Amino acid sequence: MRAACLLLLLPLFASLPVAAAPSTERFLVELRVIEGTGNSGGGAQTVDPKLAHFAKDLRALPFKELKLVDSQTTAIREGERVSLEIPGLTKAGKKRFLQVAAHGRQAGGKLRFQLTIEALKFDTLVAVPDGGTIFVAAPKGGGPALLFAFTAKSR
Repeated sequence: MRAACLLLLLPLFASLPVAAAPSTERFLVELRVIEGTGNSGGGAQTVDPKLAHFAKDLRALPFKELKLVDSQTTAIREGERVSLEIPGLTKAGKKRFLQVAAHGRQAGGKLRFQLTIEALKFDTLVAVPDGGTIFVAAPKGGGPALLFAFTAKSR
């Protein structure tokens, strides 16, 4: 009897929809840390040759000199969080990290990320065109200004 009931129920189980695993998209993110100095006075602006691709965008910023301090590339999945070390130390002598959390894709196709630097009390949500770059300025913490060129593309 028990075997007959199981045989009758098998076709019912076979016809039930199977829940698909949530798709987690993968992204390649690149962080360029840029230092901006000397916003007063005249004279020509100097842009690091390693930032030549962004020179047109950077020229609009109020800095006399812009130089690339560091560049890191990593892969991240939707729903994951990674920490990228930022050169320099906090006033308390601790290392600084940019935490990147991938939130997936917006309805319009842009990629959403949360960028956080706890040491600077910096937290922002950004939307980046797939393959595009956005520039974010960190709060001034004494010394040169820190800018981030954040590039993201789906993999």
